[in-house]
Amino acid sequence: MHSPMADRVMRIAYPMRVDALSKPGGDVLQVRRYIEEGARAGDDGGPLFAGELLTDLRAGFTDFDLVHLTNLDRPADTWQAMRSAQGAGKPIVLSPIHHSYEEIERFERYGRGGVVGAVSGGLGFQRLEHLRGLVRSVSDPKLLRSVAAVLGRGMRRAQREILAASQRVLLLSSHEREALLRDVGAVPQEKFVLLRNGMDAAADFDANDAQQHAARDADVCVVGRIEPRKNQLGILRALGGLGVRAVFVGAMNPNHREYGRLFVREVEATGCQWLGAVTHEETLGWMRRARVHVSASWFEVLSMVDIEAHGAGCVVVASLCGGSREVLGERAEYADPGSEESLRRAIVRALERSRERLGANGSAENEMSRIELPTWKDVARQLAGIYREVLAECGSQR
Repeated sequence: MHSPMADRVMRIAYPMRVDALSKPGGDVLQVRRYIEEGARAGDDGGPLFAGELLTDLRAGFTDFDLVHLTNLDRPADTWQAMRSAQGAGKPIVLSPIHHSYEEIERFERYGRGGVVGAVSGGLGFQRLEHLRGLVRSVSDPKLLRSVAAVLGRGMRRAQREILAASQRVLLLSSHEREALLRDVGAVPQEKFVLLRNGMDAAADFDANDAQQHAARDADVCVVGRIEPRKNQLGILRALGGLGVRAVFVGAMNPNHREYGRLFVREVEATGCQWLGAVTHEETLGWMRRARVHVSASWFEVLSMVDIEAHGAGCVVVASLCGGSREVLGERAEYADPGSEESLRRAIVRALERSRERLGANGSAENEMSRIELPTWKDVARQLAGIYREVLAECGSQR
């Protein structure tokens, strides 16, 4: 039987949090890359699907074939979009981008610090997110109705309703799956699909070329938005006394101005460098120049910064939190973000591994065997297959 979908490009709606465009993060980058590559990933360079990012809670989905939700941890926005999709009779795919509540609560208690940290650490994630939703609805009244609905039914119930309404749940890592099952509850296994983010070609890097290592003129590079969660102050303090200078790349988070002031003061005192926000290509350029890249985030799903830095030839120090270990394995060093000593030891080991690459001991190939990750074009093609599969299933049920 001929399907009308075969004659036209699928139209996919990507409703996101209301502040996605004013406060873009990794979730926005992920969706934008879906849309960009979906528009050109066909065999002939044409579109596999046409996507649109929406931040209006009142947006309708009549003109779309499928709704792709994101951010299960911020259910007020997502629950409202789920209800609208159901009202329009559209199938739903979900990228939960779920962070471990255990990791978040540890950050709130020990990483944020001060009076705010003491209060937020004692509240627990669910009550804290309810409070944040109310605060956000003051500045954006359109949120009030969905915040009230989620508050009335409870966050976990709202999240379970979103999961139940989704035909597929797309995970970035196994770490995310384990945290989701632990924090929210059972999900039918057949809904899960592991779909990692794509990786850009980070550098013309040869793992066995010692000259490329010798040409590196920066000891340590640290990429990430300047904020308590990313823990740049912890990295700075771990670097103290090592005689190592670091280059920090990333915009200041305006919601954490006091943390930013402390960071700038300590950067200046240590002789390190902060570049602020730069383009993605400039960021990759610094990764190509650095011997070591350090991340010490208190919580992650899967850090693409770690993977891009590895692809650019850095020895990576990654946080024990999140899913980096399941991708990088023994290629990286790992540190507890809550321990300055753990961070210092990992940085020292990474610097030593970098120095070993400059020798003629033949270890470079083992040290830097390339990881196999999909490109964004590969991701778009897999996504298109998932969308077609869901549309076919839903069509057969009608």
